[in-house]
Amino acid sequence: MRLRTKTAKGITWSIASQLTRLVFGFVVLAVLAHLLKPSDFGLMAMVMVFANLFSFMNDLGLSAAIIQKHDLTEEHLSSAFWLNLLAGIAITAVFLALAPLIAMFYSKGVLTPMVMVLSVMFTVSSVGTIQVALFQKRMDFRILAIIEISASILAGATAIVLAALGFGVWSLVSQILLVTFVMAVLAFTLSGWKPKLMFRWQPVRELLFYSLPVMGDSIAYFFSRNLDNLLIGKFLGSFQLGFYDIAYRILLFPLGNISLVIGRVMFPALSLIQDDKEAVRNAYERATSYISAISFPLMAGLAVLAPQLVRVALGLKWERSIFIIQILSLVGLVQSVTITINWIYLSQARTATLFKFGLFVTAFYAVAFAIGLQWNIEGVAVSYAIAVSLLIYPAFAIPFRYIDLPFWHFARQFLTIALAAGGMACVILGVRMLFEKVLNLGDLPVLVIGAVLGVTSYLGILMLIDRNLLKGLLEIARDVKASQESAA
Repeated sequence: MRLRTKTAKGITWSIASQLTRLVFGFVVLAVLAHLLKPSDFGLMAMVMVFANLFSFMNDLGLSAAIIQKHDLTEEHLSSAFWLNLLAGIAITAVFLALAPLIAMFYSKGVLTPMVMVLSVMFTVSSVGTIQVALFQKRMDFRILAIIEISASILAGATAIVLAALGFGVWSLVSQILLVTFVMAVLAFTLSGWKPKLMFRWQPVRELLFYSLPVMGDSIAYFFSRNLDNLLIGKFLGSFQLGFYDIAYRILLFPLGNISLVIGRVMFPALSLIQDDKEAVRNAYERATSYISAISFPLMAGLAVLAPQLVRVALGLKWERSIFIIQILSLVGLVQSVTITINWIYLSQARTATLFKFGLFVTAFYAVAFAIGLQWNIEGVAVSYAIAVSLLIYPAFAIPFRYIDLPFWHFARQFLTIALAAGGMACVILGVRMLFEKVLNLGDLPVLVIGAVLGVTSYLGILMLIDRNLLKGLLEIARDVKASQESAA
């Protein structure tokens, strides 16, 4: 019960943080989409391909090791901090040196100063990495929520001001830098832990034995998630990449604010009960059913209402992104659940297997993207969706061996949710066609009415075919309310 209460509190604050950032972040994206050109987003996406790669290296996987390890000492923490800071400085130097080569790779000279400026973020972020991991290990997500919200608001507001003043792509650069700086400074200041001037190799070795495969998987994960951007930027240019990038950003709002939110809480929670396979299995099944209950209708609704959403929020110049969003919605639907397999690998200390599977997935995606490039960004999106669908079974079947969970037993829990989401999509599509073709209403009323009817129809269908799931969601809501009252 104590773990359940702590988990509920963690989810409460994580949802508060992510929901605030979701709303504000989408507003910022919509404003920036009106102020900037597709090529500005494309240039930023080119740089972030490499920046994200080095960000995964920057952590060395030490955050996951600290969260998972039970018997942490001051020697572990301080040694990890200084190693992480050293890695951050080294990566800053390497990224700085690579600036002209990255610009040469894309044949875009303007990328050189962008890469040089962004190189600072690796050193800055390493100052707060261990502190953020400690917040997660203690499941103290209240302070972490305050830090994240503060960083997002300050960075987003600054980016809008700079874009309005005509700074173009540099407004996007400023947003990344400010988020990194504010996060690091606040985490270091508020964590309650400061590193001591000590470094011991033996504690570091213990952490690295767990963390290096995690870092390896993170790098493989990076390539699987960024190869499409890399190839589009290289072979199709910044203009087409801008349309693809904006579609991916919209997709990541619901994806990043559901699975990743709950995952930040579930990983430390499952690590605490890692030896009780039945408890891990039950907690995992319950969490993924609730994730799908939210993500499936969100992705289905996004696919149907993508034309209205793009034209209202982003403007007519972004219409080419509509088809990309619709196809990537399938990717988001599947990945909202497949992303949770990391909880099992990490909590069960199976990081080596996680790394190997990550390499396989990366190679599989590379082939799919190379084929899809023949049909421009639309072909890449379709090939991505096909590849993700083909990987569903192995993605789950492999880690399920560690918690004795049969795949088909697990898959059955999504049947009613998929039916409810599919029924909701049919309702929204019918309403959209009626309002567009018959009543000739504009995009905004169609978007609003479609969204309201979508929520209503989904809950109605789910109530008819799976009341137990709704009861479970209400239980979570009661736990969340109780955690808020106890926190107060």
